[in-house]
Amino acid sequence: MQRIRQRLTYANVMSTIAVFLLLGGGAAFAAKKMSTHKIGSGQLRGASVTKAKIKRGAVTASKIRKGAVRANKIAQGAVTSGKLANGAVTQEKLVPGFVAPAAEKPSRAANVSAEGTVLAGSVGIAQANVSHPKVGFYCFSGLNPVPAGGVATIDYSESGASVVSQFDTGQGPQNICPAGTQAFVNAREIGFKENKFGAEPVDAGFFVVLY
Repeated sequence: MQRIRQRLTYANVMSTIAVFLLLGGGAAFAAKKMSTHKIGSGQLRGASVTKAKIKRGAVTASKIRKGAVRANKIAQGAVTSGKLANGAVTQEKLVPGFVAPAAEKPSRAANVSAEGTVLAGSVGIAQANVSHPKVGFYCFSGLNPVPAGGVATIDYSESGASVVSQFDTGQGPQNICPAGTQAFVNAREIGFKENKFGAEPVDAGFFVVLY
């Protein structure tokens, strides 16, 4: 220790301190330089950027390379009808042999008076298609295609509130309508007659829709 104290001159101490300052400052400068240096893709290890490391919303449409999203990258059922723009699926995009569903056949409708007259505004039903063989019964025939069903509603503008209607296919009870009848409407008035409640056939105007 005596020999070391003899060699500790002012010049030796200052030069030693200068060396430490130089080394320390160089390390700080290198650290600062590394902190501002960008990390390139070549410095990333394979599979080092996982999904959890990607910030939500970081991958925008402009970040996706054209053609990068291929068919095998799209999850099953991911592209719903709500994701398709209007007019996006054109005729040439349909599978060969695809047949569009047939359009629903238009309804046939008529306004028929109590006398059995087909009134103006009726569609698909002409006077030749309607007959009135008996009180309260209106028969339809000659319609193509043959109606599978229908709905009849009383026209209360010319009938009382107690009148109801029945629609059915065929010739009606006891074949009241003539042969070849496809459907019929029966109008009835509900009420008391001779102290008995019942429904008696009555002539009444109605609206009918056939399908």
